[in-house]
Amino acid sequence: MTVNQKFKVCAVMVCFYPDIEELSSNIKSIVKQVDKLVIVDNTDNPINNSFLTEEHLFDKIEWVSLMENKGIGAAQNVGIKIAIGHNYDGVLLLDQDSNPPNNLVSELVSGIEYLVSKGLKIACIGPDIFNKETNEIYKPVLNKGVQIDQDFVEKEVLISSGKLLLTNAVKEIGLMDESLFIDLVDFEWCWRAKKHGFRIYSSKKIKMGHMVGSKNVKIFSVYNLLIPAPIRHYYQFRNNILLLKKGYVPLKWKIKSLIERCLELIIYPCFVAPRVKRFKYIIRGIMNGILGKKGKITNG
Repeated sequence: MTVNQKFKVCAVMVCFYPDIEELSSNIKSIVKQVDKLVIVDNTDNPINNSFLTEEHLFDKIEWVSLMENKGIGAAQNVGIKIAIGHNYDGVLLLDQDSNPPNNLVSELVSGIEYLVSKGLKIACIGPDIFNKETNEIYKPVLNKGVQIDQDFVEKEVLISSGKLLLTNAVKEIGLMDESLFIDLVDFEWCWRAKKHGFRIYSSKKIKMGHMVGSKNVKIFSVYNLLIPAPIRHYYQFRNNILLLKKGYVPLKWKIKSLIERCLELIIYPCFVAPRVKRFKYIIRGIMNGILGKKGKITNG
């Protein structure tokens, strides 16, 4: 199914040392669904994009190499600015490892048109996200949302991948917060959108496979422990503390996140290798969060 031409969509896919075979497959899946695809190469050593062929519809692709890792927020903003500059109606954010189904864009656009017809002020809409390794739907403890009918759920936040932003909303809300660098960039933007009176929805009519973290471990069949690269602990703990200082961030998330970080302060250094390295990044993140240091970690 092709995109409704009344609503032009530009997809923005951020890459960081991707698996080329998987990247190629995901590009083929999404490029035929959108009017333009901006691929932002966020690696220090530019990706060789010679694998692109006519099958990838490369005439619709704009490839941007940043020549260094500038963070997910900065990389997404590069693509978002291109989309706004070319007057696209929507910006679809994607990660390199997200597996977009063939009807992702058409269903999301249809959802936006339906919700807007109800007089709702929409910031973005996204699919239900499932773990592409286990096929389980990710079920957050607090962000369950409010189901407004059989197809749509109003949410507090959505992860970035698979999220279709309305460019008019972005103009009012602002771009992604580049100072966070990586973790919680997607959540912060959603909370800022809510601050401006916008609403956020997920569509139960469409599901997309994604992997949050490099590995997931379920504890007591309740808490889903994500096993990230050790350096990610720095950003998770630091950004958590930075967002505790924001008045528009919900109190219930602040309480929940504090409890989770306290548990992780024990679990990761004690049970997940490399334990000492993880502990050092956690402590450094806590200290810099308290000090208000933003951006990319130095001497990491």
